[in-house]
Amino acid sequence: RAHTDGDLFIYLPKEKVIITGDAVVDWMPFLGDGYPEEWIGTLDALEQLDFTHMILGHGNVAPKSHVSFFRSYLTDLIDAVKRAAADGATVAEMQVAVADQLAPQYEQGMSKYPLSRYRDRIESTIEIVYHKVVHAH
Repeated sequence: RAHTDGDLFIYLPKEKVIITGDAVVDWMPFLGDGYPEEWIGTLDALEQLDFTHMILGHGNVAPKSHVSFFRSYLTDLIDAVKRAAADGATVAEMQVAVADQLAPQYEQGMSKYPLSRYRDRIESTIEIVYHKVVHAH
């Protein structure tokens, strides 16, 4: 599971292309229907396939290296929210601190298109991760 519990990937081994649907996008992913921690494992499995390009759910065709960037974003986001919660931060405090902490590495790459830019979605994303990962345990 990743973006949903019914993600579908289409792999064209001869062409070395994979079609990811919304499990890999080139902007801020929506985690509301997703499984943030499992999503990382799905991306690990995806990266084991032999492909050079991805047709994404949103954004331009991307090289395989985009999987690493996308997975790192999810990993760093989850880790930062967990750490902030363990330190006693409120969701509102996390929405500022975690957003600013991750911005240098991810804001530019997650803001290439007019829709779903980093600053447009990071606060709601942090709240979703808090409820799905921290508060759920």
